[in-house]
Amino acid sequence: MNEAIDQGHLRTPPGRLFRKYLYSIVALAFAALAVSTGFDVWFSYREQKQLLAATQREQAASAAIQIGQFIGQIENQIRWLARLPPELSSNEDQRLNAIRLLRLSPAIAEIAELDSRGREQVRVSRRVADRLGSKTDLSGSPAFRGASESRAYYGPVYFFGDTEPFMTLATRGTGRDPNVIVADVNLRFIWDLVAGIRVGNTGKAYVVDREGVLIAHPDLWPALRRSDLSGYADVRAALDGVGPPSGGLVKEDLSGQRVLSTYATVPSLGWLVFVELPLTEAYAPIYASIGRSTFLLVILLALAVLVSLWLSRRMTVPIQLLTQGARRIGSGDLGLRLAIRTGDELEALGDQFNRMAAHLRESYATLERKVIERTSELEKARDHALAEHDSAERARSVAVAANETKSRFLAVVSHELRTPLNGVMGVLQLLDDGSLGEAQRRHLATAAASGETLVALVDTILEYARLEASTETLETRDFRLDRLIETAVDLMRPQAFGKGLAFDLAFDETVNTSVHGDPVRLNRILLNLIGNAIKFTPRGGIALQATAGQRDDHVLLHITVQDTGIGIAPDMHERIFDDFVQADDSIARRFGGTGLGLAIARRLTRLMRGELTVESTPGAGSTFTLDVPLGLAASGVAQSALAPPSRQLRVLLVDDDPVNCEVGEAILNRLGHRPTIARNGASAITLAREQPFDVILMDLHMPDMDGVDAASRIGKLGLPKMPRIIAVTADVSRSARERLAGAGITRIVGKPILINALREAIEDSPEEPAAAPLAAGALIDRHFLDDQKELLGAAQIAKLQQLLEETSRQLVEDIANAATAGDHKQLARSAHQLGSAAGALGLVRLFERCREIEDTAATMPPPECQSAARDLAALQKASMSALEKLLRPEKPRLIGSQDR
Repeated sequence: MNEAIDQGHLRTPPGRLFRKYLYSIVALAFAALAVSTGFDVWFSYREQKQLLAATQREQAASAAIQIGQFIGQIENQIRWLARLPPELSSNEDQRLNAIRLLRLSPAIAEIAELDSRGREQVRVSRRVADRLGSKTDLSGSPAFRGASESRAYYGPVYFFGDTEPFMTLATRGTGRDPNVIVADVNLRFIWDLVAGIRVGNTGKAYVVDREGVLIAHPDLWPALRRSDLSGYADVRAALDGVGPPSGGLVKEDLSGQRVLSTYATVPSLGWLVFVELPLTEAYAPIYASIGRSTFLLVILLALAVLVSLWLSRRMTVPIQLLTQGARRIGSGDLGLRLAIRTGDELEALGDQFNRMAAHLRESYATLERKVIERTSELEKARDHALAEHDSAERARSVAVAANETKSRFLAVVSHELRTPLNGVMGVLQLLDDGSLGEAQRRHLATAAASGETLVALVDTILEYARLEASTETLETRDFRLDRLIETAVDLMRPQAFGKGLAFDLAFDETVNTSVHGDPVRLNRILLNLIGNAIKFTPRGGIALQATAGQRDDHVLLHITVQDTGIGIAPDMHERIFDDFVQADDSIARRFGGTGLGLAIARRLTRLMRGELTVESTPGAGSTFTLDVPLGLAASGVAQSALAPPSRQLRVLLVDDDPVNCEVGEAILNRLGHRPTIARNGASAITLAREQPFDVILMDLHMPDMDGVDAASRIGKLGLPKMPRIIAVTADVSRSARERLAGAGITRIVGKPILINALREAIEDSPEEPAAAPLAAGALIDRHFLDDQKELLGAAQIAKLQQLLEETSRQLVEDIANAATAGDHKQLARSAHQLGSAAGALGLVRLFERCREIEDTAATMPPPECQSAARDLAALQKASMSALEKLLRPEKPRLIGSQDR
């Protein structure tokens, strides 16, 4: 079987492989040589060009320096003459000094000395007769003005007799009344300098002034014609301050020849020295270098072709042998052996080829046996996989059954625990009958708190079990969205205030609507989010914002609950919504909880086809976002009746405004309390001394005695039972709270008085003000006015309107009188009274404007006071007219009832 073959038996004539290697090697060598030569030529071209440009720049700069030195030397000589004090020498002395200067400097053609007012004193000239004391007024000449302004003046170049260039140079002396020396300088030196510059064999240099006019050129005729070169692009760019290119600029000169040009600027004069060299002369060395490089490239390419021929034959013959051997092995001749004797990697490849053939012979003998063994292994693996699949299905069924059993167990146990827990909580509440000792009450309070915690835990587990068992269903109905949010916030606000946290609620008018949904589940979600925010916020505050976007067939509720608490790590933003998960173990130890609240909140949200998400940064707080679609209510939701108070309180209402007194008395009667009215601070002190009161509602701004002073005096009466004093004001600033705290007032009710806020202030005792902001934008807050009409009745509202019409008209007159008299205190007091009365019926624009005037009255100038009074008068008239239009449909019913 083994058959050794030599190279001669399998050798084939050179074919495509040989040509491929030959062309590739030649192309590679040519490319390398061409790239190398090209780079060499390119860099040589750039270096030569930059070298030429640098040489030209040096020549231009040298010429510019010589011109500058020439002008500077003459300027220094003239300055020497200007430094001589005029009061110490006569005109004759000045003439002699000028003659000496003319002899010293042949370039100066004429010198004139002007005094500080521009009158000529001495003129010495090579061209005309000298003049002494001519007093000719030259104060309007450009030379005198230029020297007076900047101590040195360089005039434009001009030609005397159209043959020689001249320039006027003027300098100013020193001292209190300095003289001005004006000299005409011959610039033939510059011609000689330009003519002496040698730029290559045929190059040249020339000078232009700061206007672009040619003043010096090797060919005198263009200079004598005063050729204007400012139209040339390079000259214009140089005059504009643009520096020359580093490699020079290729352009056409005055004769149309292409040249390589550069330039330099003469200091202080602004002249430009241009140096130009023809391109044929400039690039001649470069062209010679390119020719030499091309000749060398051809020689090297010929050598590369010869080497490529030898290498190609050296490589292709063994490869052809391998190709023929592979073809025979592919046809089944596994006994073939190749004999390649090259002494390199190709010989090693031939040996590896022979070993491969031997290995193929061995593999072929055992291939069938291995196929049978592998087929048997695959059948066994298939049977094992089917068995594991059946086992996994049985395990899944067991797990599902166990999960259902767990849910049923949690539901049954939680439900059964509620019965004994309710009994325990009821007994604990009955035990406190007032006869227990301090220690017993403390133990009872501890047991009650523990019982409430246990009830909350059982409720959470029961709700979780219902959700997991998919037995939770929505109970939808129509409800007021704004009231649901306010109720949830009012319920949780005492907890926030108890921890010293601020609690802000903000929603726009879109929330003031009736919707159709499940208020119980929505309220449960809000309480959970607010409760979490309070629990995990040690300091700072909580803010709840709500909007309700109107869609085609539903309302999209968008609520954010933001806190300044401990925050949540980014990797926990989704995990905290899983069952029994908290941010970390330390959270459970510090704050307690089961880790089910957010899981239940998200499940309820998704049950209502909404979404609950969180954004948080550790240490910076968290923001939970709730988006829930709600249906449109079929009709308006009726106002719910107020719950009766836990006990009837005796309330003293102190206010100097009759409208506020009427509204406040009606609200207190509606709440089930017994109101007593005091119209000023003195009456309030007398009534507090004579009658016992549980609560005093104190207006702060009253004419004879303000509310803070009255509260302080009531506190000093030494009453057996001190009533709680609640401030009624629209000012809830920090300074106002500090001032009220000093008088023993820790609670504030905002104006206008809202029934819910007043009920909370009277029956509870939170430490933060319950300020109810008025609606803004329109003249009247329709929502507030509707609430007042429902509370007081149409007849009472009509009566209050008449009373407000009378009192507001009188207050507007008082404001106008106070503004005219400049009485800022009376202006602020009357504005406060008018604002309070307007706020009682929802006149929001008038209320807000009165507050602005009240706050700034002390610093208003008289014209602004009078303008504010006119604004209030117009706003009062417009507001009362709008109020009359809103109440007009109800007036006939009022008149009819009076007639009957």
